[in-house]
Amino acid sequence: MTLFWFVIGGLTIAALLFVILPLLLRRRAEAARLARSEVNISIYRNQLAELEADLKSGDVDQEQFDKSRQEIDRRLLEDTSGVEMGTASESRRLSAVTAVVAGLVVPVVAVGLYLKLGNLEALQPEKASMAAASPHGDKANMAAQVEMMVGKLADKLQKDPSNVEGWVMLGRSYSVLNRYPEAVDAYKKAIQLAGEDPQLLADYADAIAMAAGESLEGEPMQWLEKSLKLDPNNQKALWLMGTAMFERGDFGAAMVYWEHLQKMLPPNSQDANAMQANIDEARSYQQRQAKGEFGKPKPSTASAAAEQLAKAAPVAMGTAKVSGTVSLNRELLAKAAPTDTLFVFARAVSGPPMPLAVVRAQVKDLPLKFTLDESMAMMPNMSLAKFSEVVVGARISKSGNAMPQSGDLLGQKSPVKVGSTDLAIAIDSVVP
Repeated sequence: MTLFWFVIGGLTIAALLFVILPLLLRRRAEAARLARSEVNISIYRNQLAELEADLKSGDVDQEQFDKSRQEIDRRLLEDTSGVEMGTASESRRLSAVTAVVAGLVVPVVAVGLYLKLGNLEALQPEKASMAAASPHGDKANMAAQVEMMVGKLADKLQKDPSNVEGWVMLGRSYSVLNRYPEAVDAYKKAIQLAGEDPQLLADYADAIAMAAGESLEGEPMQWLEKSLKLDPNNQKALWLMGTAMFERGDFGAAMVYWEHLQKMLPPNSQDANAMQANIDEARSYQQRQAKGEFGKPKPSTASAAAEQLAKAAPVAMGTAKVSGTVSLNRELLAKAAPTDTLFVFARAVSGPPMPLAVVRAQVKDLPLKFTLDESMAMMPNMSLAKFSEVVVGARISKSGNAMPQSGDLLGQKSPVKVGSTDLAIAIDSVVP
């Protein structure tokens, strides 16, 4: 059974990286493409309004108006052809939230539901063999089984409506299944039982927004404000609040929330880099707004947001960590390209193969100074704080695959005491 959980852990991490990384990379391309469309549409609307004003004032006649109108329509069609209608903020929110849900919620929900509703006896070898021989292992049936497990959890909660953890699990399960109205009801019952927990309020706001056309205005915004009032460092609330400000066109406030969130993310991590890209994009929009490209700027709430977050206590980072520098041996330089993926990781000396903490970078970043700490844990019970000694390694992968493959370049040290600093990790071997 122990081997089963090790295998499941490793496969889960690999699958999540395949899902999450394309989503985060695609988000930037989509956001930029949609952002350009927004700017063009705004400019052409202003031109059309000026043309209509000229017609009314008599500066142009009807014939000149019609020709100019046709030219404006033609240019607008050319500039926006092939661009799916939407907003950059919607693209950002969909991709980012999808990635967050895939990376954090899916494994928690899956494991939680299995432990609550699954049959651990099925892990016995003889029963596993019978299950493998049955015709019920296809993907469609797996999806049906997930739905059935969620249904069982809902039925159990009808009989035991005071189970707070059960309602939270049900809300997250419904969100994963895109059943947002039902997620809203589940979160509402959890809040009634548990009170106004900051994380629960952020999840509730997100579900309400998704159920009501993906807009954070109105009731979702109110719950986010309550969440941040209780915990100004709640990461999900900060992310969504920044997104809401971006949707409003209040780019200064969006930067305030996102910059505060970025301070809590591990330096040089993929999340921190993605957040910096969002901040840069909001700054670019703010500059364009100041030039009048989006019409007259609206009053900003950036100062109020900054004042609110300034009262927040400093974020307490985990004390369990290891740090050092990664380098690549000269003999292997020809085997690595600047854009190859670099993983720096820590895992247990004897235990599950899944990383306790990981940083993702590229070969061009070498030599790379790194810090791995317990805040990077993929699961709360699997962090650096749970072990006294770990394996610290670095691997270069041309495919970007989370699982080692033949031809990858590797270097590692073991055992390393948790708390060690100034480690020197040399990538000096090739995975056979």
